[in-house]
Amino acid sequence: MYNSHVADSDAFFDQFRTPTMFSLFPDALTVIVQHWTFTNEELAILALVNHEAVINPALWTEPHLSNSSVYTPLQCMQTILASMKSRTLQIHTLDTILRLDMSQVEETLYSTLPDDWLLTLLQNAPKLHTLCLSGKKTSSPFVQSQAFRKLTNASMVHRSMKHLDLSDCSDIREPILKSIAKFFPNLISLNLSRTSGVSDDAVAMIVDVCQNLQTLNLSYCRQVTDQGLHAVAKFCRRNLRVLHLTGNLKITNASLIVVARYCPQIEKLFLAECSQLTDAAIGWITRSNSSLSLRELELHRCDKITFGLRLLELLAEKCNVLERLTLTYKQINSQRDDLKLVMEAFRDFHALKTIDIYEVPEHSPALFFWDLAFQASRGNLETINLYRGAFASDYLLGNYAVALEHDKNISNQSVRKFNEPRNGVRKATVKLFVDDIY
Repeated sequence: MYNSHVADSDAFFDQFRTPTMFSLFPDALTVIVQHWTFTNEELAILALVNHEAVINPALWTEPHLSNSSVYTPLQCMQTILASMKSRTLQIHTLDTILRLDMSQVEETLYSTLPDDWLLTLLQNAPKLHTLCLSGKKTSSPFVQSQAFRKLTNASMVHRSMKHLDLSDCSDIREPILKSIAKFFPNLISLNLSRTSGVSDDAVAMIVDVCQNLQTLNLSYCRQVTDQGLHAVAKFCRRNLRVLHLTGNLKITNASLIVVARYCPQIEKLFLAECSQLTDAAIGWITRSNSSLSLRELELHRCDKITFGLRLLELLAEKCNVLERLTLTYKQINSQRDDLKLVMEAFRDFHALKTIDIYEVPEHSPALFFWDLAFQASRGNLETINLYRGAFASDYLLGNYAVALEHDKNISNQSVRKFNEPRNGVRKATVKLFVDDIY
């Protein structure tokens, strides 16, 4: 259909619009470069590079395809699956399938993926190492227990899979999650945020087999308790680097202390909205070996963590490589300490580059944030992100009001004024994020 050498690939690319989206099939360009002959099915793969691009109709030989200028992600996947089943794709084409993001695929009432889509993909993409099935954007109804059961029936084991994203998938049951480790024993990254069926037993079975896990996301998995986290600490202690536990209301100090003790390589710990945690758990982190590697720590909306001066001083002293810290404003002022002393505690951090402060109240002293931007982390601080809801002073009879004292109030105007260059003075950049719902 189209014959060319790799050296002439640039001329082939000129027939297409410049790609702007690699959302579904990021390695499609590799397929193009390595191929001399293109079939209609392979042109469907080309469409995956940018499903909004207009394909040159002159390249299509089939009459029914020449009228189609755009392939949706669903149509692309249907074409690829059909090509895999019919064995029309060449072996070195299949070997170039390394990453696949199906979060954009959206079924319709009249057009769906076949029930064996997952089995077909895994059987025909032996080098696939990254698979995103997140249902955050489309709900992904095709990601359900039935698709994984076919892997069980076929005794499928895909050893090349390293990164798997099942976040926001609501049709997966606990027995299927327990089998994930059997299908993908060499995982190093697993995202189960808001995934149905996640339980302590499921987590324990996964980490027992996938002991090479470096990143584990269990955010908003409300059934996970200390028991599941103990299993994570036991089996992933040598390799765990990133642990997401945001929104897990059943996690207590007991399990976090175990993680801090047995996971000395952990670099990022996300504990926001874990309402059972207290200052004692953070104290344990500062006294454990994990404090030597910890670079990011999220603790905002943990109501029982007060961040008194002593706790801030411990973090600054022991967590020498900490680069990012998140908290809420009331945590650093809950004990009514002198805010100037709090600011001085922040100055003792050596590597801190980013501070995220949530729930900034309407009448909080702006001068505190300005001083923090100038002096925190001994001048190494780069960014202070402030998050606040809409204030009553933002409105006047339904319209935005202009604050008169810009320098004393946290507003877009005062932030812009503060960020203006000042004769080369070193200071962090302040960013304000406002929830406009009032």
